[in-house]
Amino acid sequence: DLAGARLRGADLRAVDLRGAWLMGADLRGADLRGADLVGADLRGADLRGADLSDALFVTGPQAAAARGDASTLLPARVPRPTHWTAVAAR
Repeated sequence: DLAGARLRGADLRAVDLRGAWLMGADLRGADLRGADLVGADLRGADLRGADLSDALFVTGPQAAAARGDASTLLPARVPRPTHWTAVAAR
């Protein structure tokens, strides 16, 4: 259970987060490349500036449930949520 966890800037490359509860977690600037996110609950998670470009099993609904911005990197197959800000957070 990582709900509300403070993981800003964390190196989470290739970490197994299958089914993890990441609701409301601060993942700003985190490196999630290669992380397994199948079934992870990202509701309200802050992904601004995070790199999920090579994260495994990320879905559109997961991204849509989280917060992101122009600097959040998603896998090419995952659509960028329209409610994410078009400007990178500072």
